[in-house]
Amino acid sequence: MSEQNVAIVRKFFDLFAQGRLEDIKELLAEDFEWVYHGPKSLPWAGTYHGTEGFDRFFSIVRELIEVQECDAYEYLDAGEAVVVLGVSRTRIRANDARYEAQWMNVFRIRDGLISQYLDLYDTASVVEALRAA
Repeated sequence: MSEQNVAIVRKFFDLFAQGRLEDIKELLAEDFEWVYHGPKSLPWAGTYHGTEGFDRFFSIVRELIEVQECDAYEYLDAGEAVVVLGVSRTRIRANDARYEAQWMNVFRIRDGLISQYLDLYDTASVVEALRAA
């Protein structure tokens, strides 16, 4: 079963890379929860629920940043959870500052759908870029 879980998460990132956010929603459980850890100075830090929360997260992020590269380079099979290690390179729209951040995501899979997405990120590099002149 866990190989199937890794395949679900890989599909999540493949669809993200293609900009197919609507298709990602088909992978989400009805009670999906996305927890993005970060300080209050990070506009999109918080907890998002369901597909409405998924849409809200991206409506905030799209206004502020442009992801130039999102490399999910390692998938760790943990049974009902899949841990993904990655790096993102991003541009801040308001000031053209750029940052590179390492991240770790933990996806919990239930009945073939993503029920929880725990987003752990190097937020210091993001906050610094947001504050750049």
